[in-house]
Amino acid sequence: MSTQTLIYCVGAAKAGTSWLFDYLYNHPETYFPTVKELNYWNSVAMGAGEFYRGELARRKGEIAARHAVTRDEDIHAYQLQSMADIEEWLVTFDGKTRDDKAYLGFIGAGLRDAKLVGDFSPGYALLGPEWFAEMAKSHENVKFLYLLREPVDRLWSHFRMNAGGDEAAATSMVDGYLSGGEENVARRSNYRRTVKRLMQAVPRDRLHVELYERLFTEEALEKMCDFLGIEMIPADFGKRVHGSPEAGLDPARRARLQSALKPQYNFIERYMGAVPVEWQERMVAA
Repeated sequence: MSTQTLIYCVGAAKAGTSWLFDYLYNHPETYFPTVKELNYWNSVAMGAGEFYRGELARRKGEIAARHAVTRDEDIHAYQLQSMADIEEWLVTFDGKTRDDKAYLGFIGAGLRDAKLVGDFSPGYALLGPEWFAEMAKSHENVKFLYLLREPVDRLWSHFRMNAGGDEAAATSMVDGYLSGGEENVARRSNYRRTVKRLMQAVPRDRLHVELYERLFTEEALEKMCDFLGIEMIPADFGKRVHGSPEAGLDPARRARLQSALKPQYNFIERYMGAVPVEWQERMVAA
């Protein structure tokens, strides 16, 4: 078996994936292109490639605007690399034609002198087990990582991000969700479905599930690095990467969201043996 590991971080969105990508990107034993969220597999499986190509083009424009006013040399160099990587990926993948060889070449699988390569795309959490099986066959040594966050906190963070800091808009999205809307965000909240699909396609020792609430600790990071086959290096646990704007969620709506998300709490209780204490501390009497 290859000594190189290919890791797929399949989410969940707003559960620490950006912080972990940043940590692994800067790790001396890894190689990752600067482009987080390539969305290769879900583009092929779901026909969403044009949307994701548009998102990357928009991101490149935002980086270019920041680059024009950046004076820090290290940030300047990273921005140049980011724009170059986005351009290369847009040329490599047209958003619809499956070409695993080109994709794996872009992420460095089998080509880079690194113990770990991979792809962090929370959108993969929506894939079916047949696609997780395809991903598992893409390299000799494939592992999957899924980060979980207290369900209401994750949902609220997602709405805050989508609302761009507008608390009233985020609260309106919560009300829409409770009325049966916001289907895309609702699908991202279905831990039970994603974990079950992963377990259908991936041996248990190939899957590592970690909690957002425990991620920023040496104990959790050491366990994760051991799973990935790399040494743990010091981490900046206080660093904030792509955090949502701060805003409060009133107890009444939190209680209603807890009730709506009860199947997720029940599943995690069965999967982990108990509802994590870190989650219990965030819950209110419904």
